[in-house]
Amino acid sequence: MSNDFSEKIELSGFKDVDEAAMSYLKRIAASYVKRFNEICEEFEKLTIRMKKVHAQVRSEKYEIHVSVLDKGKLFTSAVTDKNLLGAADAALTKVEHEIGEK
Repeated sequence: MSNDFSEKIELSGFKDVDEAAMSYLKRIAASYVKRFNEICEEFEKLTIRMKKVHAQVRSEKYEIHVSVLDKGKLFTSAVTDKNLLGAADAALTKVEHEIGEK
C-alpha cells in the first residue's frame, strides 16, 4: 500500500491563500489522512472547504468545513476562526473524535 494519500484529499476555496499557508495546510491534511486510514473501517476521502466569513483586512474569519468518507458513511465538522490553520486543525480534530466514537 502506498503512503501517498494525496489522491484522497480534496481542498476547495483556498485560491486566495498564500503558498506557505497552503503548504502547511497540506501537511496537516496529510497527517490526518494517515490517522484516518488507521481508525476508519475503509477510509475513502477527506474534503476540506474554506470560505471567508468576514473579509476585512486584519480581521478575517475563516469557516472551515471538513468531511471524511468512511465506507460510505460521512463524518463532518465545521469551525470558524480568525486563524485559518487553527480552524482547519480544530475541524479535523473534531472529525477524528467523531470517527473514534463510532
